[in-house]
Amino acid sequence: MKSLKAIIFCPAALFFLSPAFAQSFSNPVNARFAGMAGEGMALPDVWSGYRNQAGLAYIRHLSMSLHYEDPFLIPECSLKALAVAIPVTKGTFGIICSLSGYSGYYESHAGLAYGKTFGSRLSAGIGLNYLRIGQPGDYGNMNALVPEVSILARPADNFHIGFHLFNPARQNFPQSHDQAIPSYMEAGIGYRITDQVVLCAGAEKAAREKQVLRAGFEWVMIRNLSFRMGVSSAEISRYAL
Repeated sequence: MKSLKAIIFCPAALFFLSPAFAQSFSNPVNARFAGMAGEGMALPDVWSGYRNQAGLAYIRHLSMSLHYEDPFLIPECSLKALAVAIPVTKGTFGIICSLSGYSGYYESHAGLAYGKTFGSRLSAGIGLNYLRIGQPGDYGNMNALVPEVSILARPADNFHIGFHLFNPARQNFPQSHDQAIPSYMEAGIGYRITDQVVLCAGAEKAAREKQVLRAGFEWVMIRNLSFRMGVSSAEISRYAL
């Protein structure tokens, strides 16, 4: 009975977990960005390996973060993700991976990213992603390698402007040209009003999809305790409001 429940419910659950396929593959949400409606691509973070690889350039300490969510309380429909930032002499490498679904159907993403500064006000990043869809029996699995690029400008010490492009060649899975890999671009800003308060906003446009606008607010009340809120124009959103 448990297996039957997972088979019936998981495709629908994965649909709501991933309002756009691009979100499922490239933007597994961590707690910080989830609390700001999914925004934060212009904020340097260990999770920049997913959202804006250029932001990795400002992570100068070895860092690792884990993410797990199970909003429907069904383990087969959970989302698991990992982000690691590894500083080197010139720049920072990021290792990323995520998995959603169960043995009957799953979407996985593993990638290597790199971000480097160019002067004190500009950084750039690049990422290479291995995407995989696991399907039952006769359907067969699908795999693809997809690049992405990003830049992050810092006109002032407390102000960032970011741009991110995923799948610029608009490639599909080679095993099935009917299964497209989303191609999208996003731009965003992040403004640190004080050491405790951050505002951010951004826009995302995927091919053949409506533009999505997002905005978020973060207030670090005390160490290890923050208040966050955000809004999103997405028709189906997994994010906080």
